[in-house]
Amino acid sequence: MIIISLILLVTIIIWWRAPILGNELTKQTIYVGLLDVWHGSSTDDKAYAMWIDDDSTIGVFQVKKIADAVGIPPYFAVIADKMEPEVADSLASWQHQGAGIVLHGLHHERWWDWNASQIEADIRQSYQRLHEQGFDTAKIMKLVIPPHGCNNRTIRKVIAQQGCKMISGASLINPDRHVFQFGRIGIGPDTDLDKMREMLQKAYERKAFVIFGTHSSIPEIFSIEKTQEVLQIAKEIGFCFDIND
Repeated sequence: MIIISLILLVTIIIWWRAPILGNELTKQTIYVGLLDVWHGSSTDDKAYAMWIDDDSTIGVFQVKKIADAVGIPPYFAVIADKMEPEVADSLASWQHQGAGIVLHGLHHERWWDWNASQIEADIRQSYQRLHEQGFDTAKIMKLVIPPHGCNNRTIRKVIAQQGCKMISGASLINPDRHVFQFGRIGIGPDTDLDKMREMLQKAYERKAFVIFGTHSSIPEIFSIEKTQEVLQIAKEIGFCFDIND
């Protein structure tokens, strides 16, 4: 009975501090949500948002069109050694125009059972491969999205040692831009726009940090219309999309 009560209490606290969209309650959501609760209230002076699209396939061209139409800077989680030349050349060019680049693994391999040296090598080789393809590695975002949502103590330790922060697989809102692990809210064909607007309004009032996530690399779970509408809602509410502001 005590355990059940604790579970209910934890769920209520997470929902209040870091609202979850839909029914996606995972181990990472609970873990990151508890860290956010411990972190406390936002230290930002306003609400911020960013949009990260994963995997760097030809879907990035749709992402760029949406970002240009809404008028926000796009961020791309790149798989350093799996990009087609046309994609790599375009992303490198867009980076020089202000688009953000985020690390997402050299080959998108699972880091679950890797040791620290293997993960460090993957990150280091990712920077090197991106440099070879014309990216400005000095301007790559200090964010890492472990492939396949991998998350354990070794992964977190290595990412922290690299001076980076981590995008986890948790589906939640972040208190601000200063926590180590971030959750993000997915946008797809089934996204409920009314619920999204309600959640974003609450996040805005708390001066929270929202990270939207999409996978343009997987057409069946990517929606151009819903993505553009959600981003427009966030912009209309007043979120600042310049996270370095």
